[in-house]
Amino acid sequence: MSRRFLPALLAPSLTLALAWPTAAAAAPSLTLHDDNPNGKSGDWYTGAIPPNASDDKPVLLFVQGLHSDYTTWTADDDYYTAAYNAGYRTAFVQLPDADGAGGSMWTNGSVLADVIKKAANYYHVPQINVIAHSKGGIDTQAALVHYGAHPYVNVVHQLGTPNKGSELADLAYSDWTWWLAEILGMRDDAVYSLQTSYMAQFREQTDSRPEARKAATYMGAATGDDGWFSATWFAHAVLPGSDDGAVSLDSAFGLPYGIRAFTDNGSEKLSHSMLRHASKTWEQVRPKLKLAFAGLSKAGAAEAEWADAGLAEEADQAVRVPARSGDEAAGAIYRGGEVDGVQTERIPLEGGIENVLIDIMVADKATAVELISPSGEVYKPEEGEAVPDELGIFGKAVHRVFSLDKPEKGEWTAKISGERDAYFLLAAVQGGVDLKWRADKQVFKKNDTASLQLATRSGKAKQTSLQQAALRRAGAGKGTALQQLRVHAASDSEMNVRFQVPSEPGVYNLSFEVSGVDESGEAFTRSVNYNFAVTDEDGEIPRPE
Repeated sequence: MSRRFLPALLAPSLTLALAWPTAAAAAPSLTLHDDNPNGKSGDWYTGAIPPNASDDKPVLLFVQGLHSDYTTWTADDDYYTAAYNAGYRTAFVQLPDADGAGGSMWTNGSVLADVIKKAANYYHVPQINVIAHSKGGIDTQAALVHYGAHPYVNVVHQLGTPNKGSELADLAYSDWTWWLAEILGMRDDAVYSLQTSYMAQFREQTDSRPEARKAATYMGAATGDDGWFSATWFAHAVLPGSDDGAVSLDSAFGLPYGIRAFTDNGSEKLSHSMLRHASKTWEQVRPKLKLAFAGLSKAGAAEAEWADAGLAEEADQAVRVPARSGDEAAGAIYRGGEVDGVQTERIPLEGGIENVLIDIMVADKATAVELISPSGEVYKPEEGEAVPDELGIFGKAVHRVFSLDKPEKGEWTAKISGERDAYFLLAAVQGGVDLKWRADKQVFKKNDTASLQLATRSGKAKQTSLQQAALRRAGAGKGTALQQLRVHAASDSEMNVRFQVPSEPGVYNLSFEVSGVDESGEAFTRSVNYNFAVTDEDGEIPRPE
């Protein structure tokens, strides 16, 4: 896991930033199509017809992401204004998330499929283009492939879509975070469906269908964040490889038949939220917007589109997007629980650590946090601003952050004081013991045997052991430790963990710590969260209820 906490550590891009006009005419108000008298889900909007509109330009339907609504596309620096000034006719959907809790791709996909058909009929066109932010890309796939909307869509352009799921969703159901997740209301159907094992099966269910390839799908991604101590900055410590603070690059480019469109905005690194800002990405999306080719069969439309536009090479590259290595770096220490009074957590840090970022998330701003070094020095945190939840699964949390260069070795103490609150402590470590782990697979039949391999690659560990293993079923409330793990130590620095998966179908998270002593005799610990799923008799993972 390559982590970066300082802007200077970010690798520069080799391309040039795209220019953006300094002024654009304000777009007129949208027109509401109030098709749901009892809520917002299923309602949709159409934009004003631009004076420079043309039948040579496709109709654009915009789909928002996790826990958001249509205003994703109409707020400041918005895509609606950019599309209107460029002469595009537009439509905007309201998904179930607009009424409160987020919907799964199944719930949202059904609603979206209906609106896709309505938008095409409204504008009297055979097909439209879809621009989707974040989870909206998953909802679009469900609409096209599983709910019959594919004949109505020619091009899909994803902006930061978690095609392989998100490790942040996994973490929301872990043993360390369920207290805080419960208070913040993070664990809804949308977050459940974004867990990586659930998405692994969704990919199997979706990518093998012929409908999946009947629209050309472009994938846009990013590798930045919203600044120090923001929710997207914290997420770099959890997500593998490069990421935009909510979705890893591997996941954003994880559609096997998708076309890689862009990463960031030239030399400017973008965050997950910035991907939907017109000044950052519109001019990268616009050249990919196409009309359907008259006289072509729906099945061959995407392939012909790629070839005609000179994109055959890009289409070929789509199947060669490099997959992430099976090895995952365990470079963090997790703690979490309830706060009602004073709660303390011990954090052992070995020598040789270059930097440690400690982010203590709570729900209540009144909850106080401090960090005490092994020698007794007291540190006060920087406070990260809470942001709307769509910017990150833990976005609503209050972030209290400590960043320590070459921290004193020994046992540090975090002190959390509050009432009727909860906390999640994340200590992201750079340097020290290098622990990596690997899982053979994520989706199992009941009573299969799962296997994890763990190894310290730096040669600094003299002794390792696995502690505090807890297996929780996603969506099952507090959950319980369902079984003990059998640990087989292959050497002082390697372990093979085998356990029988539960017989009850569902999505599970196995949360545990690997502790030990390094070559200098100093204690260390690292945390691992393994997300996996168990299928039912029909080979299916239960859908969110």
